[in-house]
Amino acid sequence: MRRWIFRLALAAVGGLGSYVGLSALLFVAAMHRASLSQEPHRWQPFPSLHAGDRLLIIAPHPDDEVLGCGGLIATAVAQGASVRVAYLTNGDGFTAAAALTARATPHADECLQLGRLRQAEARNALQQLGVSPDDAVFLGYPDRGLLPMAIRPQRVARSHATQASAVPYSDALTPNAPYIAPALIADLRRVIAEFQPTHVFTTHPLDDHEDHTAAALFTAEALRQAQASGELACSPTLWYYIIHRGDYPLPQGDHPQRLLTPPVGLDGAPWRLLPLSSDAQRAKRRALQAHQSQYALMTRFLSSFLRQNEIFLPAPLEPTGVAQPVNDNPTIHLQPRADIVSVQAQAGREGVRVSVETLKPLRAPYQLEITLLTVDSSGNWSDARWRYPNRRLAARREGSTLHLWLPHAAIDRAERAYVLVRTTLYGAELDRTGFIQAQRLAGSDAPASGSALRYAPSPAR
Repeated sequence: MRRWIFRLALAAVGGLGSYVGLSALLFVAAMHRASLSQEPHRWQPFPSLHAGDRLLIIAPHPDDEVLGCGGLIATAVAQGASVRVAYLTNGDGFTAAAALTARATPHADECLQLGRLRQAEARNALQQLGVSPDDAVFLGYPDRGLLPMAIRPQRVARSHATQASAVPYSDALTPNAPYIAPALIADLRRVIAEFQPTHVFTTHPLDDHEDHTAAALFTAEALRQAQASGELACSPTLWYYIIHRGDYPLPQGDHPQRLLTPPVGLDGAPWRLLPLSSDAQRAKRRALQAHQSQYALMTRFLSSFLRQNEIFLPAPLEPTGVAQPVNDNPTIHLQPRADIVSVQAQAGREGVRVSVETLKPLRAPYQLEITLLTVDSSGNWSDARWRYPNRRLAARREGSTLHLWLPHAAIDRAERAYVLVRTTLYGAELDRTGFIQAQRLAGSDAPASGSALRYAPSPAR
């Protein structure tokens, strides 16, 4: 009897695995077809650059500046524009690359050595693009630790790789700065104020990499603080570039004659396409190969960005959000109750009302994890977190939408409030929004519909 029970259990597991595997395979094939069939003429051209332009590139890690903006940098330099690159981390948390140097499981010292190596590679890469190494600014914050810093902005973070809790590089912008969000934003403000950019480029809020999501928040907040304090002579244009989103870019590999088009699920946004000259393409290739520690490990993926063009998305002038893709990866395709369709955040004097719509009504064992960040006029942060289901939270369901009231006294003193929403299953993240800014409403605890910042749904696929 036990033998038959065991055989039936194996058959059930095998059948379930086959279903999941086949579903994922079919969906990935559909994603490939959709991505390969995109027409480039749907996107407008990137605006012309001029000799007086000043481009500031915010890169979470060394090599992001080349992948997302290498052709842009070479084009800008050729046209007489000024370029500066600020690296939020030294990429010292990529232990696989550190292991190539250490030839063993890397320790903290080997990870710091990797961070210094990647600094040198970044300077060399910028030289290939025509940028002086002096225009590379390294902030030295923890690789793979930027989102934890954002979620708990007043708590000192510790790097899992280097074990540092403060900037460990003597040639960083602010050596020994603590690993907290206000310190990083202060460094970014300093870079922005000294360089006075006309254009700022940072990673997309919906980039799959957690550091890239946090980089979008830190860049936007640093710009807002710099503008509010009068540190900027003019308001720069903010642009997004994207590196990680599912299996983007497609097709993988070295295809220099192909066009680079936006990822599936984000292709409805008003991307701008920058054609690259043959000189800019060659410079980008040389710059990418200069990141030797990364190129040795991820040649196929990195080479996928060597195309005829680059793409950039203008950040909204008003806090109207960025489209939240649905049905856009195999994992979430099989779990529609965790697929976030839209989020609205409305702030009153006593808290924030958050409305979260999922593709199908969210039920246990799926959970929502909501982080609320506020920053006051002095740059002081507060943070709070909630999970749903939670009997202590006031909640109302309306179809596939959950309306939650999140009490938070600090909202009354806040200049800005940001909400991050994640869906999880037994602690594993399935879907995540970017940071959504909610405007504080004066004079009323009841949020008004006109203040909502919304992640509008993309068409379901």
